[in-house]
Parts: sequence; C-alpha cells; structure tokens
Amino acid sequence: MDTTCYRGMPKFIGAFIDALYQNPTLMFVAMAGVTALAGLWWYKANNKTQ
Repeated sequence: MDTTCYRGMPKFIGAFIDALYQNPTLMFVAMAGVTALAGLWWYKANNKTQ
C-alpha cells in the first residue's frame, strides 16, 4: 500500500495505519481497546457527580 496519502502525518502513524489495514484482527483489537477506554472514561465521569 502506498503511504503518500499520509503525507501530512508522521511516518510511524502512516506505518501503524498500514499495519491495521493489513491485519483486520489487529484493527478489531485496537477498536475494542479504544471503545473500552472510552466506556471506562464515560463511566467514571458519570459516577463522579454522586
């Protein structure tokens, strides 16, 4: 895959995105991790008011 579309980003971010596209399982794990972190943050933010 050509990384010219990531010209504005640092090289390691382009390489990371390229790795995600080549490994769908890794993309699923990364999305699950981001979702878990967002859910944990949302849960803590909502329970702090009590």
